[in-house]
Amino acid sequence: MNKDARILIVDDDPRVLLILSTALKRMKNGYRVVAVPSGAEALQEVTAEPFDLVITDVRMPGIDGIELVETIRNLNLSTTVIWITAYGCNQLQVQRKRLGVFSCLDKPLRIDEIRQAALEALEAIWAQREQTDGRQ
Repeated sequence: MNKDARILIVDDDPRVLLILSTALKRMKNGYRVVAVPSGAEALQEVTAEPFDLVITDVRMPGIDGIELVETIRNLNLSTTVIWITAYGCNQLQVQRKRLGVFSCLDKPLRIDEIRQAALEALEAIWAQREQTDGRQ
């Protein structure tokens, strides 16, 4: 199984985009990482080409992380999502369950924490694909 992964990072803070994209690109797996500063640009990216994982800030101007995931789900895209927020993940539990968000991480983020969360999400995706492929 090809375990190349396409990861989309969405955050309106350019520093967060740089830190997260650099951290994920430097993982030994060599993930293909795209970073965009808005939900609108993220929607353009996910509709143009599939992503395995989207890591998005929840609160952003315009299309926020919740609306972004709602749109991804309405498009029937099977993209796995990790939310990041400076406002506390506990407040997002209802939306997270409703939208099937893989996990939520509180800012400030630690590099090892985001790498571990991304790896866990991708491993879950690969396990599900292997299981699905085995049934066919």
